[in-house]
Amino acid sequence: MVRSAPQDRIIFSSVHDILMATARCCPADCALRSDWEDELRAEKKMLSGDSVTGLLNYMKLLGHPLRLNIVLMLLKRDHCVCEFWHVFEEPQNLISYNLKKLRDGGIVESYYRSNHKIYKIREEIAPVIRKITSSIPDL
Repeated sequence: MVRSAPQDRIIFSSVHDILMATARCCPADCALRSDWEDELRAEKKMLSGDSVTGLLNYMKLLGHPLRLNIVLMLLKRDHCVCEFWHVFEEPQNLISYNLKKLRDGGIVESYYRSNHKIYKIREEIAPVIRKITSSIPDL
């Protein structure tokens, strides 16, 4: 609390009042530090970077229920398109379209075994998806 003194001096009743009077932005703790502007600039730069854009693209791809289920199946082992067709009971062209979206997005890759095209999760992406799914029970 701030009160007036007889000589028009300001007297602070606590250290908190002193800190609040010198805060440049708000009463949050970050406003009380001298490096808060640098910290906010660094956060802004981090949020506008390519890594955030990449994460956004992955989240968009995995936001579709069929694509998410495909990825969850691929975490266990590699699969052929016909296996997805059997499990999801969706048209083959819909499954192929979603596999193409996942492949173009960099989440899955494919290879041929005999005449069958087999899909698998990219090695770089698998640990990230496993870490996310490990926190979800029953997966």
